[in-house]
Amino acid sequence: MLSSVLLQFPCKTSTRISQLSRSFFQFFKQVNICSHSASIWLPKTAMSSSEAKNQELSSPKKRAQVQPNAFVSLQITNSQVREKLKNNQKLMIENDKSISKLQVKPETFHFTLMVMKLELKSETLRTRLESTSADSHGFLESHFDLSKKALEESSKEVSKILSKLNFQFNLDKVSNFGKEVVFVTMGNEAEVIAFKEAAERVRNIFQDHGLPSTDSRSASPHVTLFKPSRGNYHIKLQPEVYQHLSAEATNCGTETFHSLQLCSMTHPKQENGYYHVIHEELLSHDSV
Repeated sequence: MLSSVLLQFPCKTSTRISQLSRSFFQFFKQVNICSHSASIWLPKTAMSSSEAKNQELSSPKKRAQVQPNAFVSLQITNSQVREKLKNNQKLMIENDKSISKLQVKPETFHFTLMVMKLELKSETLRTRLESTSADSHGFLESHFDLSKKALEESSKEVSKILSKLNFQFNLDKVSNFGKEVVFVTMGNEAEVIAFKEAAERVRNIFQDHGLPSTDSRSASPHVTLFKPSRGNYHIKLQPEVYQHLSAEATNCGTETFHSLQLCSMTHPKQENGYYHVIHEELLSHDSV
């Protein structure tokens, strides 16, 4: 149709119109208008900051990019178990002194059930440090209240699951994640299954309260002995660092759990060396 119209004009005029036509075509193309569609590009509807944050955390790809600052844990409190875990560290360092820089402090030994991001009142370091004794520990009241409710519900579910095992895990197996983390876990498959079930239940409860996990990977029970930190990622942890250990050495004993904790990664650690506990719920040993 356009070509038939152009034939009715002199050559110079036709050339000018043709140039204008190409310009308009490029413009319409940019706004998604074409000869076969009457649709016009419109900007996306603006979302509130909270809606944008929820959408961001709900995407598995986005979750992996969000830096967590809190985690749900089962603390290792048995002094004998801690001492045996510490002895395993010593034996491994004797076998390879280069990994001493990767040693995890025994005071922090724990199992992690999930990690998450709790919004702070302010992202400044000063607020985080000065708010440790405040009611909300420096976190937004809404996130703090939700996390408390979620932990309370989680403790009931975890109690039901762990009660089948008398709330005990026997730590008797050393393993590793790639060449980056060496840890102790349970050799008993029933205990591993129970842990994974508990972790999944906790994640679902926190998700229902609008606090999704920032890690999309399935939970794997482990008490970390060695892991890289800033400046030490070039040091690799080969399986040889622990394969020489005897079965007697790797059997670190039985841990009995008494509480479920929500801990902070960013607050200063306690005087005893363990993480700052945001909230704690006792496990019900009367659960059936």
